[in-house]
Amino acid sequence: ESEIHIILIKAHKGGTWDSPFKNSAGGDGKNPTAGSDVDPVTKTEIQRDMMLERFQEEHPGFDFRDATFNGAVPDPRTFMGGVSYG
Repeated sequence: ESEIHIILIKAHKGGTWDSPFKNSAGGDGKNPTAGSDVDPVTKTEIQRDMMLERFQEEHPGFDFRDATFNGAVPDPRTFMGGVSYG
């Protein structure tokens, strides 16, 4: 029995993926269940988690575990000047 391990690395810190593979939602029309896009609720949760990670990285003395957002969760890649790569 063999296994293959695939490691996906994002090119842009703080960016979210709609799908792990290009055209994975059956873009050819032949296999509509070939993969799936991230649903909007899950994408919002991912953005929230990434924003909290960003805040924690930028302000290590604070605890953001119970933080919430009013309204839409901002895009962590572009919010307030974007993500630092330092």
